[in-house]
Amino acid sequence: MPSYESEKLQETLLDLMRSREREKQLRDENTAILSGIAAMAGANNKRQVFNSLLSVLRKYIGFEHALVLTREDETTPLQELVTTCRFFESSIWPVGDTFTRSMNGASIALFAPRQVYEFKDLPDEMLYFCQSVLLIGVKVSSGDALLMFFHSQKGQFSPDCQRVLERFRPLLERAIIDIDYRERLQSLVTARTQELTHSQKRFKDFAKTVGDWFWEIDPDYRFTYISSPNIANHTIDHSNMLRAFGEHGDFAEKLKAKLEAEEAFEDLEWQFEDHGQIVWFSISGTPFFNKQGTFLGFRGTAKDITSRKQQIFELQQARQQAESANKAKSQFLAMMSHEIRTPLNAVLGLLDMLGSSGLDNKQMSWINQMDQSAQLLLTIINDILDLSRIESGSFELYYDKMSLSDCVDLVVTQLQEQATKKHIRFNTTIKPDVPDAIVGDKNRISQVLFNLVGNAIKFTNEGSVNVDIHRDGKQLKIEVSDTGIGIAPEAQKILFNPFIQADGSITRKYGGTGLGLAISQHLIQKMQGEINLRSVTGKGSCFTVTIPLKESPQNDKHRMCMPQDNQSLVPLNILVAEDSPTNQLVAKLMLEKRGHQVTIVSNGQQVVDMDPLSLAEFDLILMDISMPVMDGIQATKALRDSGIITPIIALTANVMQADQEEYLRAGMNDFIPKPIIAKDLEMVLARYQTITSLSAQC
Repeated sequence: MPSYESEKLQETLLDLMRSREREKQLRDENTAILSGIAAMAGANNKRQVFNSLLSVLRKYIGFEHALVLTREDETTPLQELVTTCRFFESSIWPVGDTFTRSMNGASIALFAPRQVYEFKDLPDEMLYFCQSVLLIGVKVSSGDALLMFFHSQKGQFSPDCQRVLERFRPLLERAIIDIDYRERLQSLVTARTQELTHSQKRFKDFAKTVGDWFWEIDPDYRFTYISSPNIANHTIDHSNMLRAFGEHGDFAEKLKAKLEAEEAFEDLEWQFEDHGQIVWFSISGTPFFNKQGTFLGFRGTAKDITSRKQQIFELQQARQQAESANKAKSQFLAMMSHEIRTPLNAVLGLLDMLGSSGLDNKQMSWINQMDQSAQLLLTIINDILDLSRIESGSFELYYDKMSLSDCVDLVVTQLQEQATKKHIRFNTTIKPDVPDAIVGDKNRISQVLFNLVGNAIKFTNEGSVNVDIHRDGKQLKIEVSDTGIGIAPEAQKILFNPFIQADGSITRKYGGTGLGLAISQHLIQKMQGEINLRSVTGKGSCFTVTIPLKESPQNDKHRMCMPQDNQSLVPLNILVAEDSPTNQLVAKLMLEKRGHQVTIVSNGQQVVDMDPLSLAEFDLILMDISMPVMDGIQATKALRDSGIITPIIALTANVMQADQEEYLRAGMNDFIPKPIIAKDLEMVLARYQTITSLSAQC
């Protein structure tokens, strides 16, 4: 595949992934915010508001307890407003530099709270919960407020948690302002009720359950007060409350049980149909007594909760749609992985066979370039398709002896044509003090170079692109410089974030996804290195990669993991179940080249139908997963159920982690991904050759 087509494929797939990722993130955050707003809108007290806020944040931040502190002016300490932990109730906190910075707008994660001024004098029962602390300040009308999250284990709050607080700051401010307001309102109401007469107490009870409709009944359930006889066009034309709702049997029975118990009740929901539309109301009530404790009746309110019910229904629908979209994404990625890996398996397998067919040096050079390009393409495809690894940042490095000049030559070969078409000078320099043989992950280093050099060529219209590699003590430095458009200082701060371009017009003019630099930075950090940028707008940019230099020893110790005496390993009799004729040919050629005897079948049913004695003659079964008639998983289960113990190795292009776990649960012993890498194949086969050799000796 020409290099520009390969890059176009990479950009298209990354663009698709970016769109889906952005859509999912926006949908998840909007759903969480709407859910929090809906819950807080229906809350009756500060505790319910606080719990509604925490239920939203728990999806993004792993905390055990939370605490809100407030103060009225800058001269007083902070006091507990609401908390989830009884040890923090009524607590008073001094204000130092850390709290001041947070109340001025910073979100802060503390990894050693005991060393911070505000925490050092806390009692042990409180310090137990403060091994990790995350805090953010909020301005309220009455003064300052501080929201803190606690965990009893160290290192629980990452920078991502701080970013979550910043994204949800409007929701935090609304919730804490609401809690503070409710607290002050409750204090005011409590103070007033101590001074009001018996007649004023009626309105105090109304204030506690403020709603759309007020009512009062006597001990015989007769109405003594109704704020309005009409509620959502439903006329209350009975003097007795139970008769008024008698036509709604289930609701009337629930209401009767609450009234007979003479206990307060909240949010008893009532549903009825009005002109073809469903209307929902929530009724709350509380008993009231005279000074002698005699029961006088109930007072309460009714709230129209139709819109809230509709909002909850819409949120449920949005959640279902998000789950469906996520499932569709996973299915698409699995399908794309299989469809791309299957033909790539044939390419790599036949390149391996072609390389051992007696070619001359020039032809072998071409084969090596093709093989390295295919390997690099495979690495890029892995990063694109395995979305869960990119989301979690769980890349794996595979260190081995490698040639640094081969990596550079590969990148030059791939990108020289692009530079030539743009009339750009493309220069590479490796200083003499840099050893050619080092220990590293060849594919990952090539991928970083490919991303940096590709970007340099893309954003350079005239001049040159230079790659300079030199040694700095025990460090290897790679500098990729260009004379391109440069990057503005404000854009440099966010350039390494996923899906970020210098500005929106860059994406439209030059294309690309903005994921390459984020992946490159992550890979370099995994190598215990760093990547830095110097750039001047309109004059060019220079990316500097610094990684530890690990020279390759004279004797390749990594080979000791392979059997030392390959001559003593007996050839295996292998059964291959594979439906693709091309992949059948690749598997047969690769195995026979290594001295094994190979039998080919086209689906799992043919394996299951074989005579057990014939199956027992095979030392190993290589089983494709996606096959017609009967797939590899069903075939493996059937073989294990019938008592067949022959080792079965999954041979498939489905390489998601969930897929591998499913293969092991089905009874398979091992896993070889497609495209088949010769070294991986040899390592797996060697294990079973060793077992077979030991069995033969016994």
